[in-house]
Amino acid sequence: SVLATDPARHADIVNEALSFVENGLKDYQTNSNPDVSESDYEPSSSMTHFNSDDPTHRLFLGKLILHSADISNPLHVSFEVASDWAIRVITEFSRQAEKEKQLQLPVTTFMDGLDSQVKIAKVQIGFFRFMVKPLYHTIGILFSNLAVLEEWGEKNCVRYQMIIDEQDKKQHDSNTGEP
Repeated sequence: SVLATDPARHADIVNEALSFVENGLKDYQTNSNPDVSESDYEPSSSMTHFNSDDPTHRLFLGKLILHSADISNPLHVSFEVASDWAIRVITEFSRQAEKEKQLQLPVTTFMDGLDSQVKIAKVQIGFFRFMVKPLYHTIGILFSNLAVLEEWGEKNCVRYQMIIDEQDKKQHDSNTGEP
């Protein structure tokens, strides 16, 4: 399950979660209940049909929990906490980029030059939009009480966008000579 934290496997985990929503619940509900036919099926919005005896379901759930926890830093209800975690991750990225330079290795582009609040804000918005949101949208379908996490991520992106807009305004004002 530790491989579930590998970013290269992100798309596979999101697709597996989507497949579980679209097919797994349906297959489990119709196969485990002889009174429910294919035509009677209506998609469920929760994990009520999760089969804890099915090792495939348990492995899926373990990977989903581990991976979602690994990328959850933008989802805190408090922007200050989410931002603090972002800075910790960005610091790790910057150290890795510096080490790659020292070792004369190819530098991971998105990890280099993260030296301002605006750059951090842009990285966090992109990370949320392309990595976190697709996964947590699906998690919200599987676990309806967790749907609020996606909302918190959206609110944090609004705060990050405010940082970008403020800097853009300052830049514009300094270029035009406006106060």
